[in-house]
Amino acid sequence: MTKTKYATIENSRARQMTSGNGLVKPAKLRNKVLLRYYESPYSSSESGDGVDGKMLMVNMSPTNDAHLLLHANKKKHSVEFHRYENRLSDLAFFVVHKESSECVSFECKSHRGTYLGVKDNHLGLIQGKNPGSENILFKLST
Repeated sequence: MTKTKYATIENSRARQMTSGNGLVKPAKLRNKVLLRYYESPYSSSESGDGVDGKMLMVNMSPTNDAHLLLHANKKKHSVEFHRYENRLSDLAFFVVHKESSECVSFECKSHRGTYLGVKDNHLGLIQGKNPGSENILFKLST
């Protein structure tokens, strides 16, 4: 089952670094994105982040082109947009972890232990989870 929702993803570190001009990324992902929610193959008992025993995962697109999907590039520790073809790649999915009542993190489905985050004012991949690290925490709002 897929649930689609438009949301704003916001990272406090990126907001501070861009002086209020929004998030700046090589993939030109700015503020509003289209999140498609899916049930992940992982049990929520692994981290306590689930609904009905399963964790949620998402893929992300810019609102102006739903056929472009954000993909993880493990070799470059970056993310980039790829045009959606016939089959969705595991590189386009991120497992959602509820970190607090206001924040979530996005773990790469294809590279467990690697998170979507902000580094050098760009979205990228960050290995491991450091407690209290703001660069992997995002607020979702509609």
